[in-house]
Amino acid sequence: MIIKNSDVRLMQSIKIIAGNGEQYMIDHELWQRNQQQQHVLLRYLAVPIKEEEQKLWLAIDNVENIAACETFSFLTGKIVEPVLVSNETLKSLLQPDEPQSLSIEETSLIYTESLSQNKENKNTDEPIIRLLNNIFESALSKNASDIHFEPQKNQLRIRFRIDGVLQQQTPVNLSLAGRIISRLKLLAKLDISETRLPQDGRFDFKTTFAETLDFRISTLATSNGEKIVLRLQQNKPVDFSFEQLGMEPAQQQKLEQALNQPQGLILVTGPTGSGKSITLYTALQWLNSASKHIMTAEDPIEIELEGIIQTQIQPQIGLSFSRLLRTFLRQDPDVIMLGEIRDDESAQMALRAAQTGHLVLSTLHTNNAYSAISRLLQLGIKQHEIDNSLLLIIAQRLVRKRCQKCGQFSENFINCDCHQGYRGRIGIYQFLHPRWQAQKWQYVTDFPSLYQAAKNKVQQQITDKQELLRVLGSEK
Repeated sequence: MIIKNSDVRLMQSIKIIAGNGEQYMIDHELWQRNQQQQHVLLRYLAVPIKEEEQKLWLAIDNVENIAACETFSFLTGKIVEPVLVSNETLKSLLQPDEPQSLSIEETSLIYTESLSQNKENKNTDEPIIRLLNNIFESALSKNASDIHFEPQKNQLRIRFRIDGVLQQQTPVNLSLAGRIISRLKLLAKLDISETRLPQDGRFDFKTTFAETLDFRISTLATSNGEKIVLRLQQNKPVDFSFEQLGMEPAQQQKLEQALNQPQGLILVTGPTGSGKSITLYTALQWLNSASKHIMTAEDPIEIELEGIIQTQIQPQIGLSFSRLLRTFLRQDPDVIMLGEIRDDESAQMALRAAQTGHLVLSTLHTNNAYSAISRLLQLGIKQHEIDNSLLLIIAQRLVRKRCQKCGQFSENFINCDCHQGYRGRIGIYQFLHPRWQAQKWQYVTDFPSLYQAAKNKVQQQITDKQELLRVLGSEK
């Protein structure tokens, strides 16, 4: 049966009667939302025709268009019921104007049976590939650093870490969780049959936003199934200055003075995710010239720098930080960057290199600048070795910047594409350096604490006290 009306624009809804007699009503509000998402509808050749709180009926004209069902499930967080329609009907639904007449020839049973018949000839991974591609590109467009796939009792929760804060995205139907997890493990060449023990790996992804996106993958068995965390590395060239990173003019001058030294040790400290790597890469870029031989030992290589010799450690074959450092010392380097001082052996090698005519840059996981000296002593380094080698210790954190577009007023950022009034992050730094005083080396800092350093950013209205408390806690 076909419903005709001389002017459907006067109707509150569009009535569709299926070939089996079932009726569907596309209400005006749903139709208007469809018009706002025409690019999505045309891309997937699918049109929502009915929705409830937990369910969405989706019109498609091809039983193999599983990608549309899975994508709309991801976008809406609802269970999708496919409705098979003729090609002509779908074309009418995809028109920008409301259709004059529509008919449907569908039933979920037809869809299920047809899919079953085509299963052997269909690449069943293709819809999952498309769904993951959409998630990857969404994460990249939002400048996310991590993607979390977390199985819950009723859904696969997806969260992006953006500017250091986890933000929940539209969840995926739990029935797709196994296929998504398996696909990610296949990409990273992990053992898909192993679901109890943690696994780590990596894979590359090519996207329209960047040439190559590097993912680090970590799996973990939970009570609801395997959880996966992906860390994104865009591997784009570094084009930062110390000022852009957030250093005060006096700090920038102090760092450049240290980098100009022919030998010695520069340490960057802070917890995971505090921006240590980008500080090191910016320093290497500042040093990079045809007259300098710069070598790095990293785990992993996060950003490739033209003109610098970069090597990744491979513990599985015995290529550790300390072994690489021994090799570097035979390669006549001017500057050595060690991704991290992890143990007493790598600490001894770094200090040895710094004392024998090399400028060494590295990182330590400590809470503040003074703690770095204590950590070196714990690793077996003698105080006099520290005194003779250390040029500078930088302690740092990253805080979110207030959005300059919406002014961070709640009535404005609701309509802004920032997150709760914040956009991007900036570094706060505390510098510790040796000073010869009273016939001995003493260590002094430019700020009493990172909290005091952060107050400058609050006074400049770059960030606010609420963000300072989130990152550093209350002042001690």
